[in-house]
Amino acid sequence: MEPSGEELRVLVGIDQDPNSHSLAQVRLLPMQRPGLTMHFMQGNYSQVGDLLRSLPLPSSAAPTGPDSPGGNSSGGSGSSGQAMPAGALWGRVDGMLLDLGVSSMQLDMAERGFSFMRDGPLDMRMDPASALTAEEVVNSWSEAELGRILRTYGEEKLWRQVAHRIVQARQEGPLRSTQQLAQAVGQTRVGGPRGSKGIHPATRAFQAIRIAVNDELGNLERAIPEAISCLASGGRLAVISFHSLEDRVVKKAFARAAGKTSSEDEHLAYRRHTLSYPDALEAGATAQLLTRSPLIP
Repeated sequence: MEPSGEELRVLVGIDQDPNSHSLAQVRLLPMQRPGLTMHFMQGNYSQVGDLLRSLPLPSSAAPTGPDSPGGNSSGGSGSSGQAMPAGALWGRVDGMLLDLGVSSMQLDMAERGFSFMRDGPLDMRMDPASALTAEEVVNSWSEAELGRILRTYGEEKLWRQVAHRIVQARQEGPLRSTQQLAQAVGQTRVGGPRGSKGIHPATRAFQAIRIAVNDELGNLERAIPEAISCLASGGRLAVISFHSLEDRVVKKAFARAAGKTSSEDEHLAYRRHTLSYPDALEAGATAQLLTRSPLIP
């Protein structure tokens, strides 16, 4: 990101991982210039509405049109129809990007417990202050509940066998490390399928457990309407997704915001999505889809 354009007046970075939060400051603060205000906030993107309501609008970026607190708009409503807090950033965002999923930095840190490629504690929390850990999931959740997340979040074809094997393994002693879990899951496939396209046998199980620990899909479902409510008229929201589960949630949320049913826009399952508020919206719509084809870097 290169915030060098003179039109950029406010830049807000939000991340629930304190390491990512600190790294963003190190990388972006050197780009500080007169007229640009930067805010770095630790939190989940599902809280973006509340976070932006708490931020003051710098005088250099204060609107002067009808949407300004002293303008001609009756009630000063934002694009979602909610009352726009005077002087706050909420409802005045011109562009927002949600970058989903786990980062390579998190995968590379063995002590975070995200990867089966490095031995570390079974943690997987993106926010280390949150209560639920992967160790608690694999050692205390029922076989049925493990099977549910393996099937739903991991799209694991052998979800019954994998869940049963985890329960068997923990009966011999608590599973404490990523290697213990990877070995237990890997034994499910002895003499059977080795996964598709060379995928490591533990890949889907680790994804499922990580998504459950961090409530990734639930937070995403809450985040998109929140993010849309923060946009100014003409503002744009883009979401980068990395697997089909995220993609599906984004597609449905965007379709709903655009006033479409999920069945009408079933073909809009893309890796990246963008939408914005048009000047004139369809009845019942709060946003308009801008792209109907993938944006591939």
